[in-house]
Amino acid sequence: MLPKGTVKNMGFDGLRAWIADSRLGRILERSNDSEPSQKELIAFFLPLAMTSFVVVITHSFFNAGLARLPNPEVLIAAFAVAKSLMWIIQSPLGMIRQTVTAMVDHRIHFKSVSLFLGGVTATVLLILGLIAFTDLSRWIFQRIMGLSGETLEQAVLLLRIISLFPVFASVRDFFAGFSIKFRTTPLITVASIARISYVLLIIVLIERLSFIPSAYLTGIMYIGAVAIEALIMIVGTRVTSRSILNGLNQIDRENTTAGRPVPAALTTLNLFSFFMPLTVTAMIQTSLGPIVNTGLARSSNPDMALAVYAVAWGLGSVVLSPLNTFHQVSLNFIRQDDPHRDMYRQRVRRFAQIIALTMAGLLILIAFTDLGYLILRHLIGTSDQISRQSEDVLKLMCVLPFMMITREYFWGILMQRRETRFIWKGKAINVITLISVVSLMTVVGPANPAINGAVGMIACELSELLYLLYTFRKSQSASAGTVTPTNNV
Repeated sequence: MLPKGTVKNMGFDGLRAWIADSRLGRILERSNDSEPSQKELIAFFLPLAMTSFVVVITHSFFNAGLARLPNPEVLIAAFAVAKSLMWIIQSPLGMIRQTVTAMVDHRIHFKSVSLFLGGVTATVLLILGLIAFTDLSRWIFQRIMGLSGETLEQAVLLLRIISLFPVFASVRDFFAGFSIKFRTTPLITVASIARISYVLLIIVLIERLSFIPSAYLTGIMYIGAVAIEALIMIVGTRVTSRSILNGLNQIDRENTTAGRPVPAALTTLNLFSFFMPLTVTAMIQTSLGPIVNTGLARSSNPDMALAVYAVAWGLGSVVLSPLNTFHQVSLNFIRQDDPHRDMYRQRVRRFAQIIALTMAGLLILIAFTDLGYLILRHLIGTSDQISRQSEDVLKLMCVLPFMMITREYFWGILMQRRETRFIWKGKAINVITLISVVSLMTVVGPANPAINGAVGMIACELSELLYLLYTFRKSQSASAGTVTPTNNV
């Protein structure tokens, strides 16, 4: 344990030395082995997986806090609408982590990537500000989203308040990208825990803060949570790596020792060609849910189909959500310019199989035993009919972990190669398949129409995966001059 009174006297250098000698320091320490061990892969990935769970829980806590304020129904509705519009506008910023991790592979790239991402953030803030602080926001909420009365007024005010969210989110993700780069991912978990602790503290004190207008108190809770995360990431990077440039110098020394050449300087075109396909991918991804809901709304029993699918998919997504971060594993542990890359691939693939089997096992336990019914019926509070029909959707979802983690594995390698154009093309095939299959299933009309959405999601994941697999085989055949065996993918 750290001696009492030591922190304020020891400074960053002393605190860093204490962390290096502690258990956390041993977890954060970068491995010098030529091949990543399963323990190292777990120490890298588990914090990212835990963070996904924390984020899901935090969103529920936001609504719990708003429910304790005056006129909660209006406030919750207005916040949901304002937040959804803000997230659509700021969606490109969700790719900051991947851009930092993939593109900053040398100290000489730090400045160009920082300027580019700063420009993207400024553009998003400008667009969001123009919408939030003009009558355009009122027009969107009233004419497109159908709000009126007090809900409309609160939504306009909330959008103006939370328009600062992208500033703190971009700072958080910028430093989180370097935390992933330096393989100090436990820092991200620490930041997420600090975030949820802050929200819980606000919920406990929220009745005593009732003198603050509800909209501003909502902004304090929402923006403060991401600001806490950003602060933890900044301080954590300073403690564990002295600075970003110091951490990059260490990586440069490792690359020099390994005999890797100094990469060429990045241009704005290089960054744009990497970043834009990911942005398009994120935009397509946000459309998948509405497409499924549109199809279910045209089924024989739309209300029941929508309710069952929403409940089942929501529960299953809690288990599946950590898989969406697995691309960071293949992105960080498989270097295309390393002579040992085939050995790295074998180790990462083995780890991917373990994760997929674990997540599939959890889904099987939920779907094929009474556990799923108990969660839905008694914890979530759905009706007996919805709970029973949700089991059909959950059973189909059991195959998704294997598809998703394989897709994420390919995504990480494509990001490492800076060939993100294949990612958005795969996602385009994904959405076309989803529209086609959901339309077909609506015509077929199964007894439980909620499975239309699950079948559509499985089909679109499979089509995207087959496209990525075809792309990799074609790429390897072209580079080797002959067909490469599958186990080298």
